[in-house]
Amino acid sequence: MDSDVAMNQIQDMDDDAIEEFDFRNQKDAILYCIEVSPSMLETINPDEGDRITEPTSAARIALESAYMMLQQRIISQPNDAFGILLFGTKDQTDPAYESCLMLMELAVPEASEIKYIKELLEDDDKFDSVFTPSDTPPSIVNTLFCANQQFNAKSGTYMFQRLFLVTNTDNPSESRPDVRKAARTRMHDLIGLGVRIEPFFLKTERRPFDTSKFWEDVIYSGYKSDDYVDIQPILITAKQGLQMKAHVKARQTPRHATFSVPLEIVPGKLSIGVKGYVLFKRQDIIRSHYVYEQEGEQAVIARSHAQYISVTEETDMTTALATKSMKVTPKIEEIDKNEAKRGFKFGGEVLPFTADEIQSLRTIGQAGIRIIGFKPLQLFDPSYNMRQSYFIYPSEEDFVGSIRTFAALHSSLLDENKFAVAWVKPTIRTSPFLAALVACPEIIEHENGRDEQKQSPGIFVIKQPFADDIRDFPAQPYNDIKGIPYLFVRCR
Repeated sequence: MDSDVAMNQIQDMDDDAIEEFDFRNQKDAILYCIEVSPSMLETINPDEGDRITEPTSAARIALESAYMMLQQRIISQPNDAFGILLFGTKDQTDPAYESCLMLMELAVPEASEIKYIKELLEDDDKFDSVFTPSDTPPSIVNTLFCANQQFNAKSGTYMFQRLFLVTNTDNPSESRPDVRKAARTRMHDLIGLGVRIEPFFLKTERRPFDTSKFWEDVIYSGYKSDDYVDIQPILITAKQGLQMKAHVKARQTPRHATFSVPLEIVPGKLSIGVKGYVLFKRQDIIRSHYVYEQEGEQAVIARSHAQYISVTEETDMTTALATKSMKVTPKIEEIDKNEAKRGFKFGGEVLPFTADEIQSLRTIGQAGIRIIGFKPLQLFDPSYNMRQSYFIYPSEEDFVGSIRTFAALHSSLLDENKFAVAWVKPTIRTSPFLAALVACPEIIEHENGRDEQKQSPGIFVIKQPFADDIRDFPAQPYNDIKGIPYLFVRCR
C-alpha cells in the first residue's frame, strides 16, 4: 500500500505517574560559594584512638562536597551550569571584587576544570596556595554582589538558580548597621533574579554558630513567610565530614511545588488553592549516557535524534515480466516531521489522529482535588499506600482566604479523628485516582534553647487502590494435602 506519510504508533504513557517538571530536562545553575578564612582552614583532628580518619578542615570538606556534587551532575545532568567561588582569598579574579576568586565560572563544566578541582584535593601544596586567606576579613556584601553578577550574566538561561553559601562566620557585619543593610539589599537582588539561597553554616565543637546574630535577618528578609530555608548549623568533625556531604546531596534537587490545583471542599460552591509537594521520594539510579571517543580525542556524549521516513512499495515490472513473478522492493525516503502523523492500527489499517484528537482522548476533566466524603481514621489502612504520598499546603495565589479555610479543614480532621476521601487529578494530562487526605499536626521540640519545628502542619495525599485492585488470597485446602499438618507441628 502506497503511503506519502509515516504512521507512527503512539507510545503508551504511564498514567500513574504525576506529570511534573522533569528536573532532568530542566536546566539548573548552582554557584558554590566557600569562605576562606583562618577558622575555615583550621585543622580538625580526629578523636583519640582513631587511626583511620585523617585530619581535615572545614574548607577542604566544603570543596570535597562541591566536587562530589559536580561529579554527579556531569553524569546525570550534563547541561547544567556549575560554578565555585572562593571569597576571602588573597588572590582575586577581578579587582572590582576584592578577595573573590572564581575557581570555576558559572557555566557548563569543562573537563579541564573538573581535573583542576581534583588536583586541588589531591595535592596539598596546590590546595594551600589557592586557599590562602587575605589579610582582611572577607566582605559578605562584595561576595553577594559578585555572585549576583554571575547569575545576572546567565539570566533567563536556567529555570532553577541556587546559591550554596558555605561559611562558619556567624556575624560578618561585626555589628555594623550599614553592612547589614547592604547585605540585605544584595540578598534581595539575588532573590529578585530568581536565585534561591541554600546556606551551609558550619560549626565545630569549639566554635559554635549563632544564626540570630546576622543571618536570620539577612536571609529571611527576602523570602515570604511560607518559604522555608534551612539555616540550622551543621556540626563538622574529622569523622563526620560526610554529614555535610549528606546535606549537600539532600539539597541537590531544587524544592518546588509538584502541582498547584484547586481543592473543592463543596463542589461548585467552596474551593481553595493548594500546592502539592513530594517530601519522600526513592533515590533513583543516576542516568547514564552513551559516549563515543576517537583516538587522541576526549570522550563526548552521543546525541540522538529522530528521523522520519516514508516506506512505499514498488514493483520491478521488467524483472516481473522476465521471470513471470512479482518482486516488491521497498522505497525509503526521508520526510519532514510536520508531514508525519500519528495513528493506531485497527482492522488491518492505520487510522490517523491529529494531535488535538489524541490529547482529547487522554484528557479526563480538569486538574484538581475534590473531596467526596469522610471516614473515621481507624478505617484507614496504611498497607493500601501504593506510592509515595504528596503533601499539600494552602496557597492564596488564585483563591483569597485559602489559608484560613485550609486551617479550619485541617483542625477539623484532627479534632474529629477522621480522614477525607478525595478524587485527585494533579495535572490535566494524568489519570485521576482515589486518595486519602490525612492531616498531620505540627510538632515543635525545644532544642538548643529555642523551639524548633520538626513537622509542619498540613495534609498528606495518600493514593488508595480501587476495589478492583484488591484481591483476596484463595483458600488453600491444606487438609487435603498429606503431610501438611505434620509440617505445621514441626515448624512450631
